[in-house]
Amino acid sequence: MNIDELKSDWQSAGREPLSEKELAMMTRVRNHPSLRKLRIKLMTEIAGLTALLFLFYDAFDGAQKPLTVNILLIISIVLYIVNNALGYLQIQNPLVSGNIREALAKQTLSLKRLAVLSLASSVVYATALLFFLTYQTAFTQRKYIILSALMITFALLFYYSWISWQRKITHFRQLEADF
Repeated sequence: MNIDELKSDWQSAGREPLSEKELAMMTRVRNHPSLRKLRIKLMTEIAGLTALLFLFYDAFDGAQKPLTVNILLIISIVLYIVNNALGYLQIQNPLVSGNIREALAKQTLSLKRLAVLSLASSVVYATALLFFLTYQTAFTQRKYIILSALMITFALLFYYSWISWQRKITHFRQLEADF
Protein backbone atom coordinates (compact mmCIF):
# COMPACT_ATOMS: atom_id res chain seq x y z
CA MET A 1 0.00 0.00 0.00
CA ASN A 2 1.45 3.36 -0.95
CA ILE A 3 0.98 6.68 0.80
CA ASP A 4 -1.79 7.88 -1.54
CA GLU A 5 -3.92 4.79 -0.86
CA LEU A 6 -3.34 5.22 2.87
CA LYS A 7 -4.43 8.88 2.70
CA SER A 8 -7.50 7.92 0.69
CA ASP A 9 -8.46 5.22 3.20
CA TRP A 10 -7.91 7.64 6.09
CA GLN A 11 -10.11 10.31 4.55
CA SER A 12 -12.89 7.86 3.75
CA ALA A 13 -12.78 6.22 7.19
CA GLY A 14 -15.75 6.95 9.38
CA ARG A 15 -17.89 8.44 6.66
CA GLU A 16 -20.52 5.76 6.98
CA PRO A 17 -22.64 6.86 9.92
CA LEU A 18 -23.63 4.20 12.39
CA SER A 19 -27.29 3.64 13.09
CA GLU A 20 -28.68 4.33 16.52
CA LYS A 21 -29.14 0.61 17.03
CA GLU A 22 -25.44 -0.05 16.31
CA LEU A 23 -24.39 2.78 18.62
CA ALA A 24 -26.65 1.44 21.38
CA MET A 25 -25.17 -2.04 21.01
CA MET A 26 -21.62 -0.64 21.19
CA THR A 27 -22.30 1.33 24.37
CA ARG A 28 -24.25 -1.30 26.31
CA VAL A 29 -22.59 -2.33 29.53
CA ARG A 30 -23.49 -5.95 28.87
CA ASN A 31 -21.15 -6.05 25.87
CA HIS A 32 -18.06 -5.14 27.88
CA PRO A 33 -15.19 -7.68 27.59
CA SER A 34 -14.70 -7.79 31.37
CA LEU A 35 -18.31 -8.86 31.82
CA ARG A 36 -17.78 -11.59 29.24
CA LYS A 37 -14.88 -12.95 31.31
CA LEU A 38 -16.97 -12.77 34.48
CA ARG A 39 -19.85 -14.54 32.74
CA ILE A 40 -17.54 -17.36 31.60
CA LYS A 41 -16.10 -17.65 35.13
CA LEU A 42 -19.58 -17.70 36.65
CA MET A 43 -20.85 -20.37 34.26
CA THR A 44 -17.75 -22.51 34.84
CA GLU A 45 -18.15 -22.26 38.62
CA ILE A 46 -21.85 -23.07 38.41
CA ALA A 47 -21.17 -26.12 36.23
CA GLY A 48 -18.38 -27.37 38.51
CA LEU A 49 -20.27 -26.83 41.75
CA THR A 50 -23.43 -28.36 40.32
CA ALA A 51 -21.39 -31.42 39.35
CA LEU A 52 -20.02 -31.50 42.90
CA LEU A 53 -23.56 -31.37 44.27
CA PHE A 54 -24.57 -34.32 42.10
CA LEU A 55 -21.47 -36.35 42.95
CA PHE A 56 -20.76 -35.60 46.60
CA TYR A 57 -23.24 -38.15 47.94
CA ASP A 58 -21.68 -41.10 46.10
CA ALA A 59 -18.15 -40.01 45.20
CA PHE A 60 -17.29 -38.37 48.52
CA ASP A 61 -19.22 -40.74 50.81
CA GLY A 62 -21.97 -38.27 51.61
CA ALA A 63 -24.21 -41.24 52.41
CA GLN A 64 -21.96 -42.12 55.37
CA LYS A 65 -21.99 -38.63 56.83
CA PRO A 66 -24.75 -37.12 58.97
CA LEU A 67 -27.56 -35.28 57.25
CA THR A 68 -26.58 -31.98 58.89
CA VAL A 69 -23.07 -32.15 57.37
CA ASN A 70 -24.56 -32.81 53.92
CA ILE A 71 -27.08 -29.99 54.31
CA LEU A 72 -24.33 -27.61 55.45
CA LEU A 73 -22.34 -28.38 52.29
CA ILE A 74 -25.38 -27.95 50.04
CA ILE A 75 -26.36 -24.65 51.66
CA SER A 76 -22.83 -23.29 51.42
CA ILE A 77 -22.57 -24.20 47.73
CA VAL A 78 -25.97 -22.68 46.95
CA LEU A 79 -25.05 -19.54 48.95
CA TYR A 80 -21.79 -19.24 47.01
CA ILE A 81 -23.52 -19.64 43.62
CA VAL A 82 -26.35 -17.23 44.48
CA ASN A 83 -23.91 -14.63 45.81
CA ASN A 84 -21.81 -14.81 42.65
CA ALA A 85 -24.88 -14.62 40.40
CA LEU A 86 -26.26 -11.61 42.29
CA GLY A 87 -22.85 -9.95 42.15
CA TYR A 88 -22.67 -10.49 38.42
CA LEU A 89 -26.15 -9.00 37.96
CA GLN A 90 -25.21 -6.02 40.10
CA ILE A 91 -22.06 -5.39 38.05
CA GLN A 92 -23.95 -5.93 34.79
CA ASN A 93 -26.58 -3.35 35.74
CA PRO A 94 -24.67 -0.49 37.38
CA LEU A 95 -26.41 2.27 39.28
CA VAL A 96 -27.05 5.21 37.00
CA SER A 97 -27.75 8.75 38.11
CA GLY A 98 -27.44 12.19 36.60
CA ASN A 99 -24.25 12.97 38.47
CA ILE A 100 -21.24 10.88 37.45
CA ARG A 101 -19.43 11.48 40.74
CA GLU A 102 -22.42 10.28 42.77
CA ALA A 103 -22.79 7.25 40.51
CA LEU A 104 -19.11 6.38 41.01
CA ALA A 105 -19.44 6.82 44.78
CA LYS A 106 -22.47 4.52 44.83
CA GLN A 107 -20.67 1.99 42.63
CA THR A 108 -17.63 2.07 44.95
CA LEU A 109 -19.83 1.47 47.99
CA SER A 110 -21.64 -1.28 46.12
CA LEU A 111 -18.34 -2.93 45.22
CA LYS A 112 -17.20 -2.78 48.84
CA ARG A 113 -20.38 -4.55 49.98
CA LEU A 114 -20.08 -7.05 47.15
CA ALA A 115 -16.45 -7.77 48.07
CA VAL A 116 -17.33 -8.45 51.71
CA LEU A 117 -20.24 -10.72 50.77
CA SER A 118 -18.20 -12.52 48.14
CA LEU A 119 -15.28 -13.17 50.45
CA ALA A 120 -17.62 -14.21 53.27
CA SER A 121 -19.49 -16.67 51.06
CA SER A 122 -16.15 -18.07 49.88
CA VAL A 123 -15.01 -18.58 53.47
CA VAL A 124 -18.31 -20.27 54.37
CA TYR A 125 -18.08 -22.53 51.32
CA ALA A 126 -14.42 -23.47 51.91
CA THR A 127 -15.06 -24.13 55.60
CA ALA A 128 -18.09 -26.29 54.85
CA LEU A 129 -16.17 -28.21 52.19
CA LEU A 130 -13.24 -28.85 54.52
CA PHE A 131 -15.62 -29.85 57.31
CA PHE A 132 -17.44 -32.23 54.96
CA LEU A 133 -14.23 -33.80 53.67
CA THR A 134 -12.65 -34.19 57.11
CA TYR A 135 -15.71 -35.25 59.11
CA GLN A 136 -14.98 -38.55 60.92
CA THR A 137 -11.67 -38.94 59.11
CA ALA A 138 -8.88 -40.83 60.80
CA PHE A 139 -5.91 -38.58 60.15
CA THR A 140 -2.50 -39.88 59.21
CA GLN A 141 0.58 -37.84 58.43
CA ARG A 142 -0.26 -37.95 54.70
CA LYS A 143 -3.80 -36.72 55.34
CA TYR A 144 -2.50 -33.88 57.50
CA ILE A 145 -0.20 -32.85 54.65
CA ILE A 146 -3.12 -32.93 52.18
CA LEU A 147 -5.28 -30.94 54.60
CA SER A 148 -2.48 -28.40 55.07
CA ALA A 149 -2.05 -28.09 51.31
CA LEU A 150 -5.80 -27.51 50.90
CA MET A 151 -5.82 -24.88 53.63
CA ILE A 152 -2.83 -23.08 52.12
CA THR A 153 -4.46 -23.21 48.68
CA PHE A 154 -7.69 -21.75 50.07
CA ALA A 155 -5.74 -19.04 51.92
CA LEU A 156 -3.90 -18.11 48.72
CA LEU A 157 -7.15 -18.03 46.76
CA PHE A 158 -8.76 -15.79 49.40
CA TYR A 159 -5.75 -13.49 49.32
CA TYR A 160 -5.81 -13.30 45.51
CA SER A 161 -9.54 -12.62 45.58
CA TRP A 162 -9.09 -9.89 48.22
CA ILE A 163 -6.32 -8.26 46.15
CA SER A 164 -8.52 -8.40 43.05
CA TRP A 165 -11.44 -6.74 44.88
CA GLN A 166 -9.14 -4.07 46.30
CA ARG A 167 -7.82 -3.32 42.82
CA LYS A 168 -11.36 -2.88 41.49
CA ILE A 169 -12.40 -0.68 44.41
CA THR A 170 -9.24 1.42 44.09
CA HIS A 171 -9.95 1.88 40.39
CA PHE A 172 -13.41 3.26 41.13
CA ARG A 173 -12.08 5.46 43.93
CA GLN A 174 -9.53 6.89 41.51
CA LEU A 175 -12.23 7.52 38.92
CA GLU A 176 -14.30 9.29 41.57
CA ALA A 177 -11.32 11.39 42.66
CA ASP A 178 -10.58 12.37 39.05
CA PHE A 179 -14.02 13.97 38.73
